[in-house]
Amino acid sequence: MTDAAAKPIDVLIIGAGINGAGVFRDLCAQGLTCMIVDKGDFGSGTSAAPSRLIHGGLKYLETGEFRLVSESTYERNLLLKNASHVVRPLATVIPIKSWTKGLWPAIRTFFGSTTAPRSRGALLVKAGLALYDFYGSKARQMPRHAMLSRSRALAEIPALTPRVIAAGTYFDATVTAPERLVMELTLDGLGMSPESEALNWTAVESQADGTVHLVGPEQARRSVRPLVVINAAGPWIDRVNARLGLESRLIGGTKGSHILLDHPDLLRQLNGRMIYFEGDDGRIVLVFPYHGKALVGSTDIPADDPDAVTCTEDETAYLIQSLRDLLPGLNFDHGQVIFSYSGIRPLPRSEGVAPGLISRDHSAPMEAATPDRPFPVISLVGGKWTTFRAFSEEVTDTVLTELAVTRRRGTEDIPIGGGRDMPRTPEERAAWLTAAAAETGASVDRLDILLDRYGTTGLAIGRHEGRDPVALPDAADLTEAEIDWIVRNERVVHLSDIFLRRTCLAISGQVTVPLARAVANVARRARGWTDERERAELVEFSKLLLENHGVRLELG
Repeated sequence: MTDAAAKPIDVLIIGAGINGAGVFRDLCAQGLTCMIVDKGDFGSGTSAAPSRLIHGGLKYLETGEFRLVSESTYERNLLLKNASHVVRPLATVIPIKSWTKGLWPAIRTFFGSTTAPRSRGALLVKAGLALYDFYGSKARQMPRHAMLSRSRALAEIPALTPRVIAAGTYFDATVTAPERLVMELTLDGLGMSPESEALNWTAVESQADGTVHLVGPEQARRSVRPLVVINAAGPWIDRVNARLGLESRLIGGTKGSHILLDHPDLLRQLNGRMIYFEGDDGRIVLVFPYHGKALVGSTDIPADDPDAVTCTEDETAYLIQSLRDLLPGLNFDHGQVIFSYSGIRPLPRSEGVAPGLISRDHSAPMEAATPDRPFPVISLVGGKWTTFRAFSEEVTDTVLTELAVTRRRGTEDIPIGGGRDMPRTPEERAAWLTAAAAETGASVDRLDILLDRYGTTGLAIGRHEGRDPVALPDAADLTEAEIDWIVRNERVVHLSDIFLRRTCLAISGQVTVPLARAVANVARRARGWTDERERAELVEFSKLLLENHGVRLELG
């Protein structure tokens, strides 16, 4: 029986993480009418828990996934161009402790062994970096690799373990605000297809006879009748399929946890670089500067409950001990941890394979329509942050074929959000700032901060702020008007959306009680919250910080 109130649409996308948002933008660019929904906020699930790297997948060379490395390096280079406001080059150092170790295990891994190499010597690293340069040559944005002698490595990083015999250096990239990038992809899609919709904090409740029933904030209900459904729910894929009337066992995820350290001495040693190194168990660990703190990750542990995933004491201890082994010239302790986060990678179910060797490649199996479910369901399995655009393009082409629609445009050259018209040279930046200051009345120094933080979207925020914006307590470079603009323009529903995803206030360890109250007050005025709602948002945010991120906020 047809639900007359249900809105007919071309495509429903369930899950507004990086893959869902990427597909949404691509489909909207083709003129389709789409709806993207997420039971949380945009980019609040697995996409909020990456290592914050945009990388070519150096370690995938070991497993012979050359196509994935080629695709990843190319996509990394595109993001450096199309999202230069949040994706930036990251110099990387690989400390090496032997000349020849790891060759035989690497050969076995290449030919299908399911146990990872325990060590990678200089010869193996040199060969890997040479291949990495080769695969990264398409649309190259950064320098080639180099090798450092032991004395040079220790001179560059004096705290490094004296066991090193050499070091490799190369460039990858980091994303300074991954959650914002998800938000910007979504907003770009809406701009390309005004009839499309994006709903956060909206869950799939059920499906019957081709109508999908949704429930949103304050129990608001919607129904849609899609021609195609894309399940981009990441580690929740199998659960979402069940609500659509499908049985699937597609996901066998692994948990990755990270910590942020307040450690000025470590930051001085890093000097803007990432150290990409092996733990004593052979697992890859990394540490690099991130918003004034040191980001350390990641663990790789089988896990299957994405709603109850946090960084455990054992994981924190493992990461800290890895740093002690790498940098014995520095002191590390648990008191330096100011924030932690964890997520489940939506990897394909792979029985008996070591977590680090499960493929990060992607696939999109499709379940054909049935009489009870008259739309096909495409599930997005695996993938990685860096390759979301290529994955989105593949899925979009599948949808276009299904709907007999011709592709209008590709996405390789479409800038993302604030990356549009981003000044690329010092001269272009100075000209942009001068023009923006003349238009908005804001100071050049203030606009420089906004451009660095939001890309060219900073112009709209500067216009909203005007000449004399009011600074927030305990965060002098953020203003009340800046938060007000975010709340009014970026689909904020909860206080946590602001602190955890629209800004980097939480992950950088800046949250204080005065700041939380000030931001909540701005949100209350912009959203029309009652006093009771404002207090409830503060309580819920403090609970979330403690339970999910190890941060205590005493509201009193």
